[in-house]
Amino acid sequence: MRRHAGFTLIELMVVVAILGILGATAMPILNIYQQRAYGSEAALMLKRILDAEIMYFLENEKFFPEDGTSIDIFKNDPPTKQEIQDVKDALNVPIPVGHNLNFQIQTFPATADGFCQVTISASFNLFKDGVKEINGIVDREGKITIF
Repeated sequence: MRRHAGFTLIELMVVVAILGILGATAMPILNIYQQRAYGSEAALMLKRILDAEIMYFLENEKFFPEDGTSIDIFKNDPPTKQEIQDVKDALNVPIPVGHNLNFQIQTFPATADGFCQVTISASFNLFKDGVKEINGIVDREGKITIF
């Protein structure tokens, strides 16, 4: 009796089942790594923006943008949005667009306790404890508080 080279249907079904199980277990792990990446990006961008605000304050004796105003940059904004260019020109920090992160830079009146607040948020959890945003404040003395 002559045997033909190839795989039987049962062997192929077993391989497909094993691949399905591996794929199903890999998806949660992929989501965890993606969450860590976005959380790291948010934390790094927050620190860069706050450091740039300190430099801007030292040069201009005020925070960016003007007192009492806010700049909002959303994940689906076009790269040509004027606020993105304004932040890049003033703070020398390019804001990444399309990275699923929303940015808000807000200043409060330049009184003795004036400060700048930066909020970076997402529609999903950025950190493992379920937090969807990270905030940072820099005051007139250059003290940074991240919460």
